Amino acid sequence: MNSTTDLWFAAFLKLKGIELHTFEVLSRGKGKYTFAISNEDWKKMKMDFMRHDISRLKQIMQELKDLLY
Repeated sequence: MNSTTDLWFAAFLKLKGIELHTFEVLSRGKGKYTFAISNEDWKKMKMDFMRHDISRLKQIMQELKDLLY
């Protein structure tokens, strides 16, 4: 089992067909997502995420949010 609080990475895993095992609400709008995936596959998915367009979109959205502050 591996977990993340990164909503974008969790969505990427779902996009890749990795099933969400459990989730926990940490605070309003923030959660912890746990996936039944091996450590080796987890590392591979992290590398795939970094190369995927969704990672670039996440960065752009963060930059746009930063303009508001």
